[in-house]
Amino acid sequence: MNIMQSQDAISAKEGLVYVTIDGQVLEYAELIKIKAEIKYLKADVKSVGRRMKGSKIVGAEGTGSMTVHYHRPENRAMALEYVKTGKSPIMDIQAINADITSRAGKQTALLKNVVPDGAVIVEIDGDSDDLLTDEIEFTFDDFDFLSAFNAIN
Repeated sequence: MNIMQSQDAISAKEGLVYVTIDGQVLEYAELIKIKAEIKYLKADVKSVGRRMKGSKIVGAEGTGSMTVHYHRPENRAMALEYVKTGKSPIMDIQAINADITSRAGKQTALLKNVVPDGAVIVEIDGDSDDLLTDEIEFTFDDFDFLSAFNAIN
């Protein structure tokens, strides 16, 4: 029986994120967290003689969110450019999980054609003792893995 070794768990704090906008690669050191996932789009499958409804995957959608420190300017700049010119805000995001203490190694995911759901233009809160952050919800239409975690036996 294999027992997972504690050091092989991946630390949530170990990683890097890069964003590519108009060919310019930016390290997002100001990132606090990011999560992206695929949700399957399913159609109902019903048939005579079955009491349970089945499902068939007929597509997928990519959704995600990231939290960055408020001073990061790119999301607001893309919003302004869209309002002034009609150019859609779009970027690619490369996220690297890399905890050197784990035998799993590292994983590098590339989210393609990321479109933010919107942008915070101004935020001020005189009642808060917290730092200002920017919550960015997004969709993406393609992804790839540039490297994958090692299987641990």
